Amino acid sequence: MVNFIKKQKLVLILLMIASLVATGFAFAQGDKKAEEPQVMKLSLADALKMAEQNNPQVALSKLAVEKAELAQKELKYREKKDKESEEESNNAPSSDLPQIDMFKISTSDFDYKYNMEMGKKSAEFGIEMAQASVDATLRNIRFGVEAAYYGALAAEDNLKISQDALKRQEEMLKIAEVKFKTGMIAKRDLMDAQVQVAQAQAAVSVAEQRRQKAYINLKKLLSIDLEKQIELTDAFEYKPVETLPDIEKLLKDALENRMDIIQAQGKLDIAQLDFDLTSRVYPSNTFKYKEKEYALQDAKINLENKKKDMEAEVRGILLDLQEAGANIPVLDKSVELARESLRLAKLSYEVGMVRSVDVSQAEEMLKQVELQRNQAIYNYNLAKIKLENVVYIPVSGGSLSGGETPTF
Repeated sequence: MVNFIKKQKLVLILLMIASLVATGFAFAQGDKKAEEPQVMKLSLADALKMAEQNNPQVALSKLAVEKAELAQKELKYREKKDKESEEESNNAPSSDLPQIDMFKISTSDFDYKYNMEMGKKSAEFGIEMAQASVDATLRNIRFGVEAAYYGALAAEDNLKISQDALKRQEEMLKIAEVKFKTGMIAKRDLMDAQVQVAQAQAAVSVAEQRRQKAYINLKKLLSIDLEKQIELTDAFEYKPVETLPDIEKLLKDALENRMDIIQAQGKLDIAQLDFDLTSRVYPSNTFKYKEKEYALQDAKINLENKKKDMEAEVRGILLDLQEAGANIPVLDKSVELARESLRLAKLSYEVGMVRSVDVSQAEEMLKQVELQRNQAIYNYNLAKIKLENVVYIPVSGGSLSGGETPTF
């Protein structure tokens, strides 16, 4: 009976230990799941919304509008007070002192009117530029994020191309090892296959590093923690535009809406007003007259240069879109031919008609054509978003996007 009780106690103790172990294992599994990094799924639309919300430049550009409007209100308030003060002075009792006949416009009168007119014009221009800057800032942010998003997608595809090429080289190495063991190929052919695998592994490593850099660039623009893992949900694909935009309409829209054109035109308007006001008082043989005349000429030349730069940029981007669009179908066909060439080379190698280096050449040709097609799709998508924005902001040179063009 005592032995039976002891056995029951032992069984209970063992059950308690097993229960504790199981509970501990469950907690450990729970902690492990909690520690697993959460992947953020990110569409292009989500990325654009996040960029607008997190970028401080948006708030700063809106604040600039309020500051410009405040400056205009302050100027109007000052003008009102000056008129009230002048009316009070005119209505004051006159003294018995003789009145001195003055010029119709004294120097002090001119300075006041000059400063007031120039101030009004500058305030109007300041508000116009600040309002245009809000839209330009948003477009600049969207353009940069779209370019970075497409760059990350392109780098992802580039990595997959390199990984597929590595798998093919590894398959070739397995075939070469079998052939070498059976005495069908020399050691040199086996070593060639080993070298090709090593080179393909190095290419995958480089592609992975470039993918990481592209993702870092995107996360930086979105103010996301650089350690955070993200998964892009939009596909990297070629969607041709149905109809190319009319170049004359693009140029007309750019003349009316481009930030740099608006700025140059505003500076010209201010320089014109400055010259008109000055020339009423200062004759053409004075330094002041010449100074304002030269400033007006500079403003005119600057506006014309901006217009020429804008036209060259718009035309260039449209040509980039046409070039990339024309290249993609050709590269699609080239990929098909390269795949068939590789298939035939493998068959020839298996029956001993060619060496492994011949297959490697066909493999490298396929890889390069796939990369070229990938680059053409990226160039096409980038040209599309450039064309959507070039009538509002300058987009060439990469300074606005904050991103880098991926190198394949």
